[in-house]
Formats: sequence, C-alpha cells, structure tokens
Amino acid sequence: MLSRRSLLAAPILLPACNNRSRNAFVGYAFVATRDSGDIAIVDLAAFSLLKKRIKPSGAPVQLIDVPGEDFLLTVGINGIVEEVQLSEAALRRKLATPVFPYHVWLSHDAKTIWALTADQRTLLRIDRAKFEVVQQIPLPQKAAHIAVSPGSHHVAAAFDETSEVAILSDPAQPLVISKLDHKPGQLRYLNNGSRLVVAHENDRLLAMVDSATGKIIVELPLPIQPQNLCFNADGGQLFISGEGLDGVVVVYPFQSQVAATLLSGKSPGPMATSSSPQFLFVTSPSTGTVSVLDVRTQKLAAVVAVGVDPRAVVLTPDNQMALVLNQRSGDLAIIRLANIVSKRQKTAPLFTMIPVGSAPVAAIIRSL
Repeated sequence: MLSRRSLLAAPILLPACNNRSRNAFVGYAFVATRDSGDIAIVDLAAFSLLKKRIKPSGAPVQLIDVPGEDFLLTVGINGIVEEVQLSEAALRRKLATPVFPYHVWLSHDAKTIWALTADQRTLLRIDRAKFEVVQQIPLPQKAAHIAVSPGSHHVAAAFDETSEVAILSDPAQPLVISKLDHKPGQLRYLNNGSRLVVAHENDRLLAMVDSATGKIIVELPLPIQPQNLCFNADGGQLFISGEGLDGVVVVYPFQSQVAATLLSGKSPGPMATSSSPQFLFVTSPSTGTVSVLDVRTQKLAAVVAVGVDPRAVVLTPDNQMALVLNQRSGDLAIIRLANIVSKRQKTAPLFTMIPVGSAPVAAIIRSL
C-alpha cells in the first residue's frame, strides 16, 4: 500500500496533522510536468508540494494508474515506459523498447500493457509482471490511434489513411478489419467491450462498431467535431466537446442515441465527471475557466476561474475535490465540490492553487 512514512522520508516541512480538517482527503497527487521533465508530488491533506520529485528518463507526457497496487506507469516524450513505486516515490523498472508517446494502455486486468511502436506500425503486447515485450503484432497500415477495452480483452487500432479500424479480440487470433465510411479519429470502448466508439472528427460523426464482427452498427451526426470524449462512471453517458459549438453533446452509447446538447463555457476542451454529486467539469483553455454542469438537471451549476490554459481535470476518489492542471501557468487548481451550490450567480470559489512545475499534463491521485 501507499505509505505516508515512505513518501515523507525525504526532508520535507509539512503542517502538523492537527491543523488538517477531520474530513480532509488523505492522499497524494502525482503530477507529470512535461517541460519540467519530472513528476511532482502534492500532499492533498496538507495542500503542500513535496520537495521530493520523481525524475523519469524522458519528460513525462502520460501517467497510467495500476489499480490496487503500489505502482503507476509513466511514458516519456522519448517513448520510454517506466514503472514507479509510489510508496517510495522511486523508479523501479524501464522498458527498453521505445513506444509511440500518448498511445500506451493498460488492460482491464492490469496484466498487459498495450502500446504502439515508435513507427506506429506494430502493436506491442507487454507482460507487466515481466516488464518485457511478449508479442509483436504487425499492423496493415500506420496506426493513428489505439484503444483498449475497460472490461474485456479487446484492443483496436485506427488507420486514417485507409479509413479502417483493426479489432483484436484475442492475441492468438487474427485482426478483424472493419472498413469505415469516414476517416477515423479517437477510439473508445464501451465498458463491456461489446462496441467500439469511433470519432470521425472531420465529418462530425460518431460511429458504433460491433467488436465481434467489425460491422458498423450506427453513425450518429453531431453538431461539433468530436475532439474530446469523456464517459461517466458507469459508462452509460458519453460527453463530447469540440470545435463548432460552445457546448457539450451528450450521447447514450448503449442506446445509440444523441440525447442532448448542453451549453458550457467558450471553446470547451477536455472534461471529467464526478459520481456523487454527478457533475461534469468542462475546461475552457481560452478563458482559463472550468464550467461545472449538473448531469441530472443538465444545467450549468457554476463557472470557476482556475488559471491559465486548463487542459485536464482529475477527481479525488471520494469526490471531494476536482484538480485542474493549468499548462501555461504551471499549477494545480483545486475546486471543492461542496462549494458548488445552486444559486443565481453561477460562480464558485477556487479553494487553492499549488505550483507544480512547467506544463503539467497528467495526474494520478492515490489515497492512503
């Protein structure tokens, strides 16, 4: 388990425990800072930046949580994948084979790491226990995106040059190639892996593909370019933002239905959801704000000024706080969900802001 004593072994000055709120979230945020080239550690009970930092061999651009274990994975801009032991805030293992940055996924059972090679022409199956490549699967074309199912063994790759996707249901079986009507963009699986969601950014479409047969089930027209995709906790709602509208499109993926379009902040970007209360946090990088939408009422609850160029939001496991990563100002803005209340003035206060380093791009939160 994540150990506070281990993390605080370095010389760090922290407030006394009796100064903390009894209801405070006790845990840490591990924040990848691309331009600073390391991983910052924030004590979320003391709201303090630890002096100790984790320094991967390449500037970190992606963090992957390993649920229930004392580890996370970091991917550097140089394509090096490394394993971090959280309780010691130390690098433990390194994968010698460089991969394509931003295109690394962990399987639903956390036993396999899937990644594209640096040339984007081979799918790698990496045994996480051994931390070595155990299979190389040649792809028919250069892949632009890959996705791994959160609830099954399915893996998919998108080929924009030929408007196709390849679906792998079993590493021992051949790829199923699905011909699409439009150039594919981002890929996502439904929770049970039964359907692959394909975003057609240039054509403002969302396609559902059957994972078993590769056949297109439905194509849903959208009023925006599907650039940012975000599922709620149970996967029953998919929120989409992108160029074309200052709003968020709500899709019910299991019903293959576009449900609603919700007004949000200007030029909405990446999003995140909380489960209780059910809020959707929508970043607006151009205005330095986060719009908080009430999912149940489908109305704007609040707009929070958070900093310069917010590009990511992560929630604490207890849904007490939303942490916003501001790339240009290099800080972590914290919103307390308890401060978001229904009132005529749609604003909520920012709880605090913690400098973490230049260009924070990803974060993982762990409780003690």
